[in-house]
Amino acid sequence: MPLLPFALLYFALLALLAVVSAMETATFAARDARSTVGRMKAGPLKGALQAVLANPFHHLHRTLLVSAALNLALTALGLYIIVGHLGRTGLNPWLCAGGLFVITVLLGDVLPKFVAVRSPGAVLLHTTRILHPVRVILDPVTLLAERASDWLLLVFIPKGVKTRQPITRDELETLIEMREEQGALESTEAAIINEILEITELTVRDCMVPRVDLTLIEGSDPTADIIAQLEKSATRFVIIHGDTPDVVLGVIDLHQWKLAGRPAWPTVIQAPVFVPETFPALDALNQRLTSAANCLIINDEYGGLEGMVTQEEIVDWLLYDAAPWQGDANELREESGGRFIADGTARVDHIADVMNVNLDAGAIDTIGGLVFNHLGYLPKPGERVRLGDVDVKVKRVSRRRVQQVELRPALPVKPKAREEVE
Repeated sequence: MPLLPFALLYFALLALLAVVSAMETATFAARDARSTVGRMKAGPLKGALQAVLANPFHHLHRTLLVSAALNLALTALGLYIIVGHLGRTGLNPWLCAGGLFVITVLLGDVLPKFVAVRSPGAVLLHTTRILHPVRVILDPVTLLAERASDWLLLVFIPKGVKTRQPITRDELETLIEMREEQGALESTEAAIINEILEITELTVRDCMVPRVDLTLIEGSDPTADIIAQLEKSATRFVIIHGDTPDVVLGVIDLHQWKLAGRPAWPTVIQAPVFVPETFPALDALNQRLTSAANCLIINDEYGGLEGMVTQEEIVDWLLYDAAPWQGDANELREESGGRFIADGTARVDHIADVMNVNLDAGAIDTIGGLVFNHLGYLPKPGERVRLGDVDVKVKRVSRRRVQQVELRPALPVKPKAREEVE
């Protein structure tokens, strides 16, 4: 048989491979295609494009199967052309095979992918328009290949071998970033997923009331002194300790003590429940803190008192990010005693204007970033740092950032009026 029909068939398959390769690359880079598809008229092509953008990984699976089948067909046809036709003309078969391989790689893979990276949206639209009419043939073939591959996995892989390892936290975060860059996830959707991941990693240390903010009473103090400290305590739970605060003897619930008519304090003391600082907060909430009248004493790695956590602190932390944002003015809130509570994202210049202080921020924009940069590490709740004219105490941290701080001017200053700042 003459060479021409086989050559034409080879280059037709090569052209189809180029289309498939371009579509494979464009599928995950065509962030601008969503708006274009939205403006298209309803029809089969628009439906096909929407299906590709909605589930690009499923589409990639089928595209790779078609690409593998085309490569196999091109290899077999290329060998036939070289051995059956070109070899008879006296040409070196190895040189012919090398030249044909270079042409196939350049035209069928490298060049189409390069074009797809340069203009992914346009390439996705055109390649889908080309391949959509032949889906009647391609879809049954790819479906058959999928079923055949699944059957081979069931037959040749032992049942005791795990075919899929659980995805790690880092792998999941990377996947979320990739999907956001590819346009498969909106930035708000990615942020919600990341917040959910942070909640699953939340520990009691993240939510605790730090040791410096607890009401600590030595059990050997005179009864009158203990009663006086109980009366003026601003917290619900008071820790009774031995010679040092690290020797916790028990906890007193002031609400129950007052409701019971202020009986002798030794009769209402509760046995302490200890957990390590790495104990998951959700486990603490589900297993230990089943009532608002319960609390957990948090120990550090050396067994010392680190802080305390209650149902209220964990719930407050979980709801913190879900609370509606109410504008820049609400990022800085004035409290009693000359204190201010600031979100970690509050701008340093805004804080300096409202409080009429100098924070020595340099080129850093947010108060959370300023605290992190000054310390050089992510602090624990309760840590303090001096920034310019302000003493800062860390109130809340997440896995990655400082979320809330308490600000107290080192010297009494008169904050500017809100209207004057605006």
